[in-house]
Amino acid sequence: MSGEVKATEAPQNANADAEKDVKDLLAELKGGEENKTENGAAAATSAQEDDAAKEARIVAEAAKLGEESAVKESKPEQKTERSERPFKSRNYRDNIKSDFTSQKTTDDPSEIRKQVEFYFSDSNLPMDNFLLKKVGGSANHAVDLSLLHSFKRMRRFQPFSAIVEALKSSETLELVENDTQIRRKVPLPESVNDFLDPNVVKVFENEAMARSVYVKGFGEEGPTTQFDIEAFFAPHGPTNAIRLRRAYDKKFKGSVFVEFDSEETQKKFLALDPKPKWKGQDLIIKSKKDYCDEKVRDIESGKIKASGRGNNSGRGRGGRGRGRSDRGRSDRGRNDRDDRRDWRERRKEDQKKGFREDKPTIDKDARGVPVIKSTVDATPSASGQKRAREEDSNGAHAAKKVDVKEG
Repeated sequence: MSGEVKATEAPQNANADAEKDVKDLLAELKGGEENKTENGAAAATSAQEDDAAKEARIVAEAAKLGEESAVKESKPEQKTERSERPFKSRNYRDNIKSDFTSQKTTDDPSEIRKQVEFYFSDSNLPMDNFLLKKVGGSANHAVDLSLLHSFKRMRRFQPFSAIVEALKSSETLELVENDTQIRRKVPLPESVNDFLDPNVVKVFENEAMARSVYVKGFGEEGPTTQFDIEAFFAPHGPTNAIRLRRAYDKKFKGSVFVEFDSEETQKKFLALDPKPKWKGQDLIIKSKKDYCDEKVRDIESGKIKASGRGNNSGRGRGGRGRGRSDRGRSDRGRNDRDDRRDWRERRKEDQKKGFREDKPTIDKDARGVPVIKSTVDATPSASGQKRAREEDSNGAHAAKKVDVKEG
């Protein structure tokens, strides 16, 4: 019977039990029809039914049973109470509200130079995990311009030829390989490797400390917060970097570290009277050194607890961008977590050892403090440089991120 053939063609994903149920149903239906024919009372009614209708009814019943079995089979096994809890991934990048793609397209050569020169500057490169690897530290490898153009803060510079033309007149960078790549004119010091070394980073940060300030009171972050803050500081002198400070979950703390081009510019800003306000609200303004010293005293007195994720000097975290990465910690980093000695004692011990025994010897001053000279004095001032780019939303450069500083 054709109906029986179609019925047995149940969905392929039905299990063996479902197929058996279908066959049993067909046999029962078929047997019922034969019994009705044998009974004289049912014969007349059965003869009036159209064969196609009977066949369709049987197929429909079989298909329904097969579908129910398939749905049952597709359901996952019963989970325990813990496994039934919905998993929520923590994408802290969603807490970064500044939109680095919102700026208008431009071919301004000055803006282009400031941005690219910042990427390779002492204020960013030693703390930029991604670019530091590309440059190779003191090896000073050239970087493709096409790669730089993919950064979020670079995409607004169009056309690409405008970037090439603007960088031809850079005082700190030089184009190579038929103007397709760029590198520093003065390499980083030989002691700088192609990975984030917290000891080296600290030296560069200490060198910038005297020209840096801490400012708090900027409220919650919005799409234009980064650019608004940059515009806020623009009238007060050239800046090397403006870093929004963020908590462990990337939320903006409402405070920033600003590195001016010189100590003189920093002092002029701190001496302003009246103090500048943010949208009519007072700001907490102090030198970065004062801020860091206060935090150290608070930790020593027990007022606050050290975060364990670095100090309050304002180093950015690694990941995409500007700053230190936990992946770049020195070999002693893991042991430090279990070392409860005062940090000064550990520092003295590190100084005696030259910090890393497997690295080139670092020059020391009369007090035994390592000295790594910045290259700022060796090149013309790159005043007015902008902040670094944020992480690329498409994940193309997994090492990039926004200029952020952790407290």
